[in-house]
Amino acid sequence: MKNLKVYLPLVDGGVLPLDYSSGRELIHGMVSDDFGAPPHSLCFEAITEDGRSITISVPYSDSDVVFIRIDDNA
Repeated sequence: MKNLKVYLPLVDGGVLPLDYSSGRELIHGMVSDDFGAPPHSLCFEAITEDGRSITISVPYSDSDVVFIRIDDNA
């Protein structure tokens, strides 16, 4: 995915990269494909201390475009 890096920072200072070329690959790498209806996307959502909601949405497709939404809920 061109506009998203997925990795695990390690306590010893190293980094474990989780490189996937598409959202479909990423989702199948994280969970089994044994689900009913296929997912629309994989979403990460965080609420900041000042109340803003930040959502990163990885489409379940072969697309390499990841969407980011920032809502000001304060």
